Amino acid sequence: MNKSMKAGALLVAGVFALSGCSGSDEGSGSAAESLPSATAAPTPTPTLAVGQDQYTPAELEAALAAVLADRGMSGEVITQQDLAPMLEGAPDQLAGVVITPEQCDVLASADIGAALDSANMAMIMLSDTDTLTIASHPEAAIMDKQVEENARLLDECAQFRMEAGGQVISAEVDSVDASTDGETTQAFRTTVTAAEQVTDVIQVSAVSGTTNVQVSMTGGLSGAAESGEAVAQAETIINEVLAELEK
Repeated sequence: MNKSMKAGALLVAGVFALSGCSGSDEGSGSAAESLPSATAAPTPTPTLAVGQDQYTPAELEAALAAVLADRGMSGEVITQQDLAPMLEGAPDQLAGVVITPEQCDVLASADIGAALDSANMAMIMLSDTDTLTIASHPEAAIMDKQVEENARLLDECAQFRMEAGGQVISAEVDSVDASTDGETTQAFRTTVTAAEQVTDVIQVSAVSGTTNVQVSMTGGLSGAAESGEAVAQAETIINEVLAELEK
């Protein structure tokens, strides 16, 4: 199975919780227009502890650096400058890929460029496969819309297929129970099947005002116990980040 095809499938799955990178208005059509409450959502209240305003890249990097230090980890923070070229090149992995059902093509047309233009982001690698990402946006309404869009996509695209060059990958996405100190928490388990290889991904995303903190864990999650442990670890890490941002 083509490795780039497999990576593309995982990228598509990640759109469910990707920080504000929902499909463009053209890609989502009437579905996007059916969410007027998202665009009209109120701005954060004055008492909001995290995400009252957009964080600067330096503030996000400092929060992640503090988490690394507290955990005794030696990794480095991947900055906004480093992330931009990585994300800008991501759609190239999906060139020529056909996604079914047709309405799920919005997963491959996420407007990552638009998010990069407005969002401040930072990331650290928790392991070779696991990531912790913060994205902070100019307005809370962006994240309000993403939360609603995630729910719609889960309903319409809980199962989808990707095909290119005669190769087929299937993916199944389920919601997972999770709780964090954020205003809203969404969690998803994605199972990607490529030939005889199965890869599981757990994603936990906490939204507070303008800001989304997301942990993604890949592999070794085949059983309920493993998935539960991954979710618990993600909840703890996310709460650590939220606590740093609150200082």
